[in-house]
Amino acid sequence: MRTGTSTSGLFYSVLTVFLIITACGSEPADWSDNSGQIQTVADFRLVQAEDGIRDWMLSGDSAVYREADSVLFMTEVNIVFYENDIPESFVRSDTGTSDLVNGETILWGNVHAENLNGRTLDTDLLNWSDSMETFDTDCLVTFVIPESTGTLTTIHGRGVNLDTGLSAVGDVIVRESFTAVTTGELHLDE
Repeated sequence: MRTGTSTSGLFYSVLTVFLIITACGSEPADWSDNSGQIQTVADFRLVQAEDGIRDWMLSGDSAVYREADSVLFMTEVNIVFYENDIPESFVRSDTGTSDLVNGETILWGNVHAENLNGRTLDTDLLNWSDSMETFDTDCLVTFVIPESTGTLTTIHGRGVNLDTGLSAVGDVIVRESFTAVTTGELHLDE
């Protein structure tokens, strides 16, 4: 007597399980705000717009959405900020989380931000507040500012608070390890 399952029997068993799973197209009965259910999404994109005019677009390679607290865990994150529906600045990071209820996003791992005027910001961790329209970090940053005179100022320090267009909001806070280097030709009034 032979024991085991034939290849065709195994195929039909797998096919039957697959059909049962795919036939359940509606959400489970226990899907609720308190269930802790998660959803996994590949190549996602979220867009904030008003009257058809985009404010920002958040995208990434993959995301896991946790329903219980409306938190999105993302990989290969990209954010585009728009001014009058025209891209103004861009941010990318290896990973991030976004709280979809309070509009707070935390990006970490090779965070790089740049705007159309050539300003760049590099850091390990950056917080974005959608409601305040600001970035901030207490981590070490490298902030590069090209000037219209052709000079380039590179600031290394700890802690910044910037708007989403990479302009300073209040002061650029520097607590330690601060250096600023300006390169290029400086024209001094004589």
